[in-house]
Amino acid sequence: MRVLIVTYAFVLFYIVCVYVSAGKVKWQNYLLMLTLGILAFLIGSRQGWPDQGVYQVAFEQAPLPWEMDWSKEPFGYTERGYLFLASLVKLILNNATFYFLCMGGLSMYLLYKGLTKYCAIPLIGLCDYIGRFLLNRDFTQMRSSLAILLIILAIKFIHERKLVAYMLVILLAYQFHHLALLGIPLYFLYKIRLNSYIIVVALLMAMLLSQVAAGSISDVVDGYSQDLNYDTYVQDEYVEEALGLRNPMIYFQMGILLLYSFMEPVLACKDKYYHLFRWGYFYSTLILIFFCNYTALSGRTSTVFATCEMFVLPSIALGLDEKARKLFYFGVGALLIYFFWYKYHTVIFE
Repeated sequence: MRVLIVTYAFVLFYIVCVYVSAGKVKWQNYLLMLTLGILAFLIGSRQGWPDQGVYQVAFEQAPLPWEMDWSKEPFGYTERGYLFLASLVKLILNNATFYFLCMGGLSMYLLYKGLTKYCAIPLIGLCDYIGRFLLNRDFTQMRSSLAILLIILAIKFIHERKLVAYMLVILLAYQFHHLALLGIPLYFLYKIRLNSYIIVVALLMAMLLSQVAAGSISDVVDGYSQDLNYDTYVQDEYVEEALGLRNPMIYFQMGILLLYSFMEPVLACKDKYYHLFRWGYFYSTLILIFFCNYTALSGRTSTVFATCEMFVLPSIALGLDEKARKLFYFGVGALLIYFFWYKYHTVIFE
């Protein structure tokens, strides 16, 4: 019953966002800020979610800032930067709910800055974030949420070719979650100009390699990714759960990516970050496909730049005529609602 009520609330919210997005910008911004404030409150007051106990114990064990032992690994995770944030929160108020509220509020603030800076229709971008990413990140893997949103906010430095500034952000995000290292290759990949033909061929090659090289991927991960702590995700239980190329998320991302790419003549002239977002989403999709035989590994590594989706979808919508846009909103809305329901149902009942 709880799952249905929350899902119906998301359906209503999506409809309201589509309607408000056609109106005045100030009302869009009011709704955006109100929603992010509510989400921050829900993140802070949640009960019984995965990883909540680990973060709570880590907060309770966190020392005060001047008592930090930087040589000691925190309980539950390896990133000392996130422990330092916990110690700063404890300095203000030693309360776990307040801690979750602060962490959720920080992530929602970064999300607000990213949406208002890069997104053509922020409310639609927010719907995508809620449907696709919110539950797995801000209600579960809070460290990854903070790291990813930092990288996404700083993605402009890739476009501006500011290597030092971008790497400093990566270094900062790394203190909160080690997956931030996955942001480094995009800076150099962005020097390669893409077209639709290259994207199609690369996707097909990735699908082929994911099957041909399936047996050796676990050895590569085991040998080179200890710092990311992802070697766990190529063990037996994760391999047994894998859908491989039957994972519907692969085809969802491929469909969005190809539509976005083939609309380049219409969209590139409207958005100076078009090629950057396409590269980021393409990079994410290649990772998702290549590691498809290891569900957790593919999901956790591809998620960083899959976040560009919240900029890609609104951009596509603006590039369509009125009738096609309505159909697009309906189709995307149905998929986001399904993804939200499935993730919420999985989290609650697993």
